[in-house]
Amino acid sequence: MPTLIGVRRLPRILLVEPDGLVRGTVASVCRELQLAHVIQAGSCDLATKLLVDDSLQAGIVSLSDCGSGLDLLTRLREGSFVCSADMPVAMTASGIDATMAARLKELRIRRLLLKPFKIRDLIATVEALLAAATVPG
Repeated sequence: MPTLIGVRRLPRILLVEPDGLVRGTVASVCRELQLAHVIQAGSCDLATKLLVDDSLQAGIVSLSDCGSGLDLLTRLREGSFVCSADMPVAMTASGIDATMAARLKELRIRRLLLKPFKIRDLIATVEALLAAATVPG
């Protein structure tokens, strides 16, 4: 009978991404490399319901959902959810302008992944988010 001794519990990150293929790929890579357990949300509305989980350590949020990703991040930083308002967050986008870049900086994102992103960039982003989550704040 298998035992759980020596099995480490993976950190939990929230991925908000409307593209199911991207969500599945991110979750699969994180699982295969034992980086994190990815909680998937296909929309910001669903993510709002998932942010009642205080065990989430980081988030990756897409800006491609008609501005609701930015709204979600703003509400997170305002402390509207159970999870930490300072939770490390990366954003994904197809492209941004200088105004959006400035706004994201104000909201203290850790990284911006431009689509299409490489798997190695995703891995580095997840590792950076989790390292930031473990640093006392």
